[in-house]
Amino acid sequence: EIARDAHGYVLTGVDAAKDGRWPRKRDPYLLETSVPGIFACGDVRSSPVKRVASAVGEGSMAVAFVHQYLQHDGA
Repeated sequence: EIARDAHGYVLTGVDAAKDGRWPRKRDPYLLETSVPGIFACGDVRSSPVKRVASAVGEGSMAVAFVHQYLQHDGA
């Protein structure tokens, strides 16, 4: 199950690792959830910024992290 905060928002990056369920030796990528290879961005993410522009930017970052994940962790 993907880790969420008290309000139900998805934890990502180091916040997801703090949950204690992170199964890998490496730190999660910035937008990676507590489930390796699953990324979250925009309003579902636990973040103080809830703006369309930041969600679009996070979406493009997530694509880059997916490529890194596939390149380094395999799929």
